[in-house]
Amino acid sequence: MRSGAFFCSVAVFALSLAGYSARAGEISVTLSGTAFEGGPAFEMALGGTVVGSGTVENPVPEGQTFTFAVGDDLLASQGDLTLRLTNDYFAGEGQDRSLAVLSATVGATGLTPADFNIVAEGTIIERDNSIGALVWSENETAVANAPPGGWQASTEQSAGDACSASADVIGFATDSTAADVGEALSSLVSAAAANNCSVTITGYADVSGSELGNLRLTAARASAVLDDLLVAGARFPAANIVPTPGTNQFGAEAADNRRVTVQLWSPTPVAQPAAVLPDNPVSQLAGEAQGADLAHILVLGWRNDGTLYVRSSNTDPKEVLWLLEQAKARLIAGEPVLGPGH
Repeated sequence: MRSGAFFCSVAVFALSLAGYSARAGEISVTLSGTAFEGGPAFEMALGGTVVGSGTVENPVPEGQTFTFAVGDDLLASQGDLTLRLTNDYFAGEGQDRSLAVLSATVGATGLTPADFNIVAEGTIIERDNSIGALVWSENETAVANAPPGGWQASTEQSAGDACSASADVIGFATDSTAADVGEALSSLVSAAAANNCSVTITGYADVSGSELGNLRLTAARASAVLDDLLVAGARFPAANIVPTPGTNQFGAEAADNRRVTVQLWSPTPVAQPAAVLPDNPVSQLAGEAQGADLAHILVLGWRNDGTLYVRSSNTDPKEVLWLLEQAKARLIAGEPVLGPGH
């Protein structure tokens, strides 16, 4: 029996390629697989028209990227993108040729393995595609459905329009930061990759907790969703984490209000002046902190001997984690928190 375990080493690379954006009139696909007496050969079609073929000469661990020119009429169509294995071979474990689709870009539409179904004789095969859309035999096809309006519609879409997509992540248990985000966020990962979108992530909680407790919880929920987006391959010029104190705006049931909303937006580049640090920034920061009327302070740093120094004026671990989450959110958002005088 064939196994997908051989592809584990390519998982990170597959996700990192989701940000590649082909020029209009091109289809780019990154493929991996297993090789035996030669790498896996493939044929790719758009709307039933063959647009390219090739052989993955070095399928693991990084795979190989192929780019093919296509006509505007094909990109404007609503035809599915299909890839099939054309030199299948299987003589036992370790004597196998198979194909894995790691990522693809049609015009300006980015695709991840989650966007592909594996189809055999008209039936969708349930198969783990977290590390690649796996095609094990010649009678199987990896199929990605065209977006509404055709592939060219995404190419012609302005970055501002493309960066207007949003999604809700629901299903949070009480006091939990964990939820199933895969299906809710897969389309946002592709949109962000293709259009260089920024993101605002807002956490929500029901009204059962205290205001301070809900602010901490919703910040943690939003940060967890951002982490999931980054793991899935999304990259953002700016990312904002927005905590909230508790709400019932989404429904009468408490569970309806335990959610995170993700909103893409088109950034306007702003030049940030480079920070000029004094000769002894540690001493200057310590002096500024003394005059800043701080209720609590958390100090992180490396000693000259290379060991980590961590001290907090508050002994409550939750307070310390809250400060760390706030610092993380501001750093991701690009706020100038580094250096004295800020």
